[in-house]
Amino acid sequence: MKSVANLFFCLIFSFPVMWDQNTMTGLDVMIKYQEVTRIDYLSSTITYENQSKKGRIQKRELEQFIMRNEEGTNTYHFLLRFIAPGDVRGTGTLTIQHEDKQDDQWLYLPALRATKRISPNKKTGRFMGTEMTYEDLSNYLSEPLEKFEYQLIGEEILDGTLCYLITSLPIDKDEIKNSGYSKRKLWIAKDNWMNVKTIFYDKKGKECKEYRAYDITSLGKKGHLRPQRIVMNNLKTGNKTIVTYSNMKVDEEIDQAVFSKSYLETI
Repeated sequence: MKSVANLFFCLIFSFPVMWDQNTMTGLDVMIKYQEVTRIDYLSSTITYENQSKKGRIQKRELEQFIMRNEEGTNTYHFLLRFIAPGDVRGTGTLTIQHEDKQDDQWLYLPALRATKRISPNKKTGRFMGTEMTYEDLSNYLSEPLEKFEYQLIGEEILDGTLCYLITSLPIDKDEIKNSGYSKRKLWIAKDNWMNVKTIFYDKKGKECKEYRAYDITSLGKKGHLRPQRIVMNNLKTGNKTIVTYSNMKVDEEIDQAVFSKSYLETI
């Protein structure tokens, strides 16, 4: 009788956990992912290493500054600027995300002393020879969840970590028109809610790129999680871009003037 009572007790108190896991939706997982990656400020130095299939290597160094937008809890200002080598020094992009409209993006080219606005239908273009597009840069910060349909299709172990497997389909007409992707498949780690892998599908439904996140580290007083290295593989060409972060600082206030076209144009 005692063993039956103990079994009943265990079932009662384990039920909420089982219920949460069984009723988790793809959107629930993505909301949780945005919650754990939400920051107020972030700055770091970045090294881009472009590797061609034939072994050619090109390295570039950048600085990045990120500030959460006061207008919304999941939109950001994002400045990314090259500091080396000399031939690209000063080249940069400024992204201003919005809750209710298309993001604003600008590209500054110091050789031309010109700032170019990146229109939504040009965001599929590659960023400065990397395997990232302007669309990737914007959505890496915080993608607009309302513009996609997320489905939890199962679980999978990746590098020893159990992950939720999510498919993402654009449902917003502008997103469908301007995106370079017809679908994405995401691996979200169950232990920390980080996006550790994404497969991108082109407009014809074929796999075109793979994103991987490594060396996830807890930063700042609040223990924000951030990958210290990411890799974007082009599955069609065999080329890839390796992104390594250093000197990363979280939630240390950044002057709002940094996120302006006038600052973008200073070298």
